[in-house]
Parts: sequence; structure tokens; C-alpha cells
Amino acid sequence: MVKSPGKKQEQNGWLDGGPLLPIEFARISKDGRLTLVIVPGSEEIRTLYAISKFEDLDESILDLAVREGCGRNRVGFFDKKKDEFNPPKFEHKNNIKDWINYKVEVDAVIWTDLHKNFKDKIGLELTEENAVNYLRYLPSEVKAKAEQYIRRTPAVVNTPIRRTVVQGLGWG
Repeated sequence: MVKSPGKKQEQNGWLDGGPLLPIEFARISKDGRLTLVIVPGSEEIRTLYAISKFEDLDESILDLAVREGCGRNRVGFFDKKKDEFNPPKFEHKNNIKDWINYKVEVDAVIWTDLHKNFKDKIGLELTEENAVNYLRYLPSEVKAKAEQYIRRTPAVVNTPIRRTVVQGLGWG
């Protein structure tokens, strides 16, 4: 999110009440964690959001790209003033627009535009059972990082895979 002048970030950085988006733990990161991405067709979850420390959209995009270790081309955005989306054919435009229209202090929305890669990485369909088994049999160092990521994800991000991981592995 790009902040408007004079707006302050919450202490923990995350604010409740972000847009509804179909997110799921569906991407295997470079370090082996199972991470959240937008997955069309998944259950829509109320997301959280953070206010960027930058007021300039380009600076906010670059900051997110550096933090996520991806190129600028992998950061999606909606510029409220220009009514412009990138990627232009983003499937969830209405979800973003419906949300941002109620957020007077928000000038733009940015997100890491990475896609699910579970099947590409391990050759199995992304299912709750396959996700739990993937996590269960990770090497201990990788497993610890994967567990930390899921535990640190705010509880309101309660996806089907997360519910199954909490039940099957006790990572609640």
C-alpha cells in the first residue's frame, strides 16, 4: 500500500480489513517454505494490509521487490488516481477497487504477483493432503523456516491448507 501524507503505520505493521482475495499457501519459495499467493478459484480470504513507508508508488514497488527477492515485474499494483492495474488483466480488479474505494487514505495497492508453483516444483497437485505431506517431510532446517512462516501468518488468514496444517502438524 502506498500511504498518503500524514498517515502512520500500526505498531505491528499489519492492519485488519484488507481486500477479499483468493489466497492460499501454494508457492514453494526458494528456501522451501510454502508461501501465500493469489490462487484464482481458491476460497476468498479477508487479507491484511500494511502502509508503505514510501509515498511514491515506484519506490514502494521497488521496496517490495527487494524485500521479496523478485523483479519489479513481479509486483502487481493498482494506482487509484490513474485507475491503472498492472498486470492489466489482473483477475481480481473488482475486489481491489471495492476495497480501495472505502480507504480514503490509500492511493495505491501493491502485491507480490508470484504464482503458485507447487505442482511445478514437486510434481503433485496442490491439495491439502499433499501440502501437509510436503511440509511434514522437509529437511529439519527448511521445516523450521516453513513452520515459522505459517505460525507468523496472522490467524485471520485461515485458508483451507492452513487449517489442515494446523490440524495435521499442530502448527497453530
